[in-house]
Amino acid sequence: MRAAIVVLSVGLVVGAVSGLGACSSSRDGFSEIPAGDQDASTGPIGPGLKGDASASVYITTEAPAPIPAGAYCDECVTLPEDTFAVSAADGKFEIKSRMPTGKAFLVVQKGQFRRVRPVKIEKAGDIAIAKDDTTIPGRSDATKGDDVPKMAVLKDDSDFDKIDESLKKLGLTALDVRQDRSLLENEAELMKYHVIFIPCGSSDDPATTSTKARQNLQKFVEAGGKLYVTDWSYEFVRQVFPGFLSWEGETAALGSAASGDEWDAPATAADQGLADWLAATGDTSFTVKGNWTTITGVNTRPGVDAKGADVDITPKVWVTAKKGTSNVQRPTTVSFENKCGRVLFSTYHTEAGFGGSTSLLAQEKALLYVLLEVGVCIGDGPGVH
Repeated sequence: MRAAIVVLSVGLVVGAVSGLGACSSSRDGFSEIPAGDQDASTGPIGPGLKGDASASVYITTEAPAPIPAGAYCDECVTLPEDTFAVSAADGKFEIKSRMPTGKAFLVVQKGQFRRVRPVKIEKAGDIAIAKDDTTIPGRSDATKGDDVPKMAVLKDDSDFDKIDESLKKLGLTALDVRQDRSLLENEAELMKYHVIFIPCGSSDDPATTSTKARQNLQKFVEAGGKLYVTDWSYEFVRQVFPGFLSWEGETAALGSAASGDEWDAPATAADQGLADWLAATGDTSFTVKGNWTTITGVNTRPGVDAKGADVDITPKVWVTAKKGTSNVQRPTTVSFENKCGRVLFSTYHTEAGFGGSTSLLAQEKALLYVLLEVGVCIGDGPGVH
């Protein structure tokens, strides 16, 4: 028996594009901004895809296993052809597969973002599915079958980049927002999270000189944690994962690459999937605002993969921009793997200094895209490659 699912304008869907203050609506999901072509994942808890794809969608007779609490190594699994689908940049997808009849579960997943809904398949043919059932949730609710990664935003007294406001506009309301960075000194507590955000703060943050904090961050990422750093907090990348990125003006001194001048510039989505996704949300061109650091290069460094094998790691460039009158495209958003986890860095503020605004900037949409990217599984995903 073969059946088909055709669902339009779904996949990763983020609150209304025109009403960004209502990102977390009664649907309790993201606002209606379709997520685009990039890696989807789940590892041992469902299908993943390593390549140009979006959310994984599949039907199973057994509810998927719980997502592990805290940092873990999420390795991709291989699934038979025609047993899953991945949504396109506009959120559309279709499954054509041999499906079970009777009670089953519809699973939509992107990394640790997952929505599971019971379905009943009466007979072969098209199956009508509500948009809400194929919307990635904005907060966890085990009773409903909703999961989101456990995330912490670690601010400092400067509070330059209000990344928590951007995340809430995107519909992510279940955040642990801390007013200091003492969590970095507590390995056991740090390991309870899936994603750690360290937004722009003091360029010479003393936490970056703490051997314990640096070691804990390294362990967190190696175990599968995702680290997202912006702008003047760059020392949490430079000191903890040295050599992968080069910064303008850097010396051995702490905070040496922190520019005293802000710069804005027309941006280019260096990743085609990101470009397609932004175009699908109405941004065919955009400007990155609030840059206070400048990356001069990304560097290939020796590392270790999730299996413990020696590999060369080259950071991926997601967004570039031309600074000032220069014709050189400077990397402004980059990421790289480290064993089971990932590190992502942006030279600009997420909300560009406009704290309190309800408008969603293109660079905030890009935040959602790369946040989903750093959550994807390690290795090859399902299907034939």
